[in-house]
This record gives sequence, C-alpha cells and structure tokens, in this order.
Amino acid sequence: MHLRERTILLLPRDIAGMASQRDQVGKMTPTQAEDFLRTLRGRPFTLADAHERVRMSGSDWSVEQTHLFLLCAPGVQHDKGTDAFQVTKSGGDDELREAILDSVRSFAGRPVPAAQVRARLPSDFVTTDEQILGLARRTDGLEIFGPQLIRIAQ
Repeated sequence: MHLRERTILLLPRDIAGMASQRDQVGKMTPTQAEDFLRTLRGRPFTLADAHERVRMSGSDWSVEQTHLFLLCAPGVQHDKGTDAFQVTKSGGDDELREAILDSVRSFAGRPVPAAQVRARLPSDFVTTDEQILGLARRTDGLEIFGPQLIRIAQ
C-alpha cells in the first residue's frame, strides 16, 4: 500500500471553505489509515460499519470523508450492487500498474506526461499524476526522465 507516502487531510463538509475554523480539520495519519484498513480486512462491510470504526478510533471524520477515503484507498473494492466494501489482501496497485503500462504503450514509444497517461486510464481508476509517477518509478519496464515524462524502458 502507498498510504505511508502521504497524510490524508479532508475538510468536514460543514466547515469547507471557512478558514477561521481550520483547527477542526479531521486528520488520519498513514499508520492510522493502515490500521483502520487492517481491521476491516476479510469480510464485506457497509459504510456505516466503517464510519463507526473510524469514530471509535477517535477520529472526527464525517460519513462523507470515510466514504471518500474508502473509494480512494488502495485495495478497497466497492460493490455498487450491494453497496458493500471489502478490503482485499493485496493492494489495488497491480491493476493500476497494468493500466499505466497499457496507457504508456498506447503512445507508441513516445515519452508522455503523467497527465496524459491518466487521461487514457479506464474510468474506474481514481488517481493522481503523483501516484502515476510513483508507480511508474517502481514498475519494471517503465522509466521517468526529463520533466516528469514516462516512457517504456530501453
């Protein structure tokens, strides 16, 4: 998982845009995020179950923040039919890594910025240019060079 690489910081809906109340922002460290996901591993769970666990851990995250985190967290799958979430044993990076490789290959060997790679990813991937660059650095067959361009390794 790549949760160790960043701290997740989300504003609660009721104070979004209110600079005077920034001290009420909910935070979750990468370690807390990994621990939270570890407690949910194994069986499907609802958003309400996940939010209750977040609250019991001492977080002030809203249901909406918990939902966004689950949608973006690697290794979490959402079944839209049952509206249940499940944390898989392996991270979701393998699928994203393959999609990134396919996207870079589609440029026929030309170096490409991460934003263009992201634009060619299937719509079910929610990612950032920084995550694409990070995965490309750790993927055999890809290399980063110049001004953050990605290409097939020579």
